[in-house]
Amino acid sequence: MYSSLDEPDRQRIDRLLEENHLILASNRGPFEFEVVDEGYSKKRGAGGVVTAVSAISKYAHPTWVACAMTEGDRQVAKEHGDTTITVEEGDVSYRLRFVLLDEQVYHWYYNVIANPLLWFIHHYMWDTPREPMIGSEEWQAWHEGYVVANKAFADVLSQEIEKSDKPPIVLIQDYQLYLVPGFLRQKHPDIVIQFFLHIPFPGSDYLRVLPVEMRQAIVSSLLACDIAGFQTNRSAVNFLRAAGTFVPGVRVDYDLASIRYRNRTTLVRRYPISIDTEHVSRLAHSEQADKELEFLRPYFGEKNILRVDRIEPSKNLLRGFEAYSLMLDKHPELKERVKFLAMLVPSRSSIPEYSRYQDEVMAAIGRINIKHGTDYWRPVEAFIGDNYIRALAAMRYYDVLLVNPLIDGMNLVAKEGVLVNERDGALVLSDGAGAFEQFAPLPLSVTAADILGTAEALYKALTMPIEEKREFLARLRECVINEDVTAWLNSQLIDISWLIGA
Repeated sequence: MYSSLDEPDRQRIDRLLEENHLILASNRGPFEFEVVDEGYSKKRGAGGVVTAVSAISKYAHPTWVACAMTEGDRQVAKEHGDTTITVEEGDVSYRLRFVLLDEQVYHWYYNVIANPLLWFIHHYMWDTPREPMIGSEEWQAWHEGYVVANKAFADVLSQEIEKSDKPPIVLIQDYQLYLVPGFLRQKHPDIVIQFFLHIPFPGSDYLRVLPVEMRQAIVSSLLACDIAGFQTNRSAVNFLRAAGTFVPGVRVDYDLASIRYRNRTTLVRRYPISIDTEHVSRLAHSEQADKELEFLRPYFGEKNILRVDRIEPSKNLLRGFEAYSLMLDKHPELKERVKFLAMLVPSRSSIPEYSRYQDEVMAAIGRINIKHGTDYWRPVEAFIGDNYIRALAAMRYYDVLLVNPLIDGMNLVAKEGVLVNERDGALVLSDGAGAFEQFAPLPLSVTAADILGTAEALYKALTMPIEEKREFLARLRECVINEDVTAWLNSQLIDISWLIGA
């Protein structure tokens, strides 16, 4: 945990963790329970938020408050009532407390407001002349779903705060829980509250898509925090501007990145999230990964372009495939030599926008294979499903990794790829990815909408001299290793320790 810290900072974090009790809150918890014949089984929770925040548990014994997601979660929550559940696995340990939401409340909170309404706004995905249509259903979902769910989280957090025998520090995660800080501050005016947003925070002009009541509630709730953390400088500045634009009575200090509101100062900070480099490297070179690599070998070409993504509109899959097709049009000598492997994970299929997008992606792959394929060669190989070990195995073997989101909070695939690749592979990265801010300058950066530019970047990556590719990869790998997930965690804990004088 401390490899990159000097001794005073190490001592600060030690004192902080010893003298205070960390309480985490996120929509999804670190583990999910499933009902089995002999009782319950548990499995690690999915998602980037869980993976990143789980690092805390290696060095502390936090309480984690999360929504009951499965029937097993709900049964375990009912059996334990107001008491926490001690969960231990390997080197991680938590006291887990579930929030039980009515099924309809959860639907409104998660499937109407959080996704797609807020997610699409944060990723600039609405076709604003036509969508969204915020009508009676959406307003009901806001008042009776999102607000109610956030209040329920705040109530459970308040119970855990009151039980704590040490001063609590509450770390609230992501856009599903925007309103929790405001509710919590009303009950506990003196506790330390930090919020971290894992996705991009949109500019004020786009945030205006939300009605006044909604956007003011979100921004003013975050101003109840002592620290509001974001992935990038761009998101941090967007929030500073949003506070000054939408909340009357605030004083924004851009030089100090702070906001004064209702006799409280909120510090606005950048904490670029990363990966557990040791864990990822171990998985990528495990026996199971070696087996997956052998499974993939028949699908590889002479050279290979790879993408690893959820099937999610913000990931910009369609333009990535079209850019590959355009590259083959312009450089037909690459046909039957350069393949495109796509590791694609279905996402939020119950939401119509996502279901339609998945159909469009599969249709695009089919068109490209018909256009450029032969009886003996298929240009695009798509692997559908959530197989993380297989994805890591594929990352070891790419010649080009294409990461071209419209906009991302960070994009950890870019970091995993440069960490484990064994072929001096090149990274083609769009400037909408949060990782772009850390990795810049990049010789192979693209703009998400520029299909021609992306096709040219793919060709340049495939033909780049090996020495240049090797130097490029080494620089990016050093960045990932030096700024891993523990560095992300440490920077937050150090800021909190200074805040409370630990």
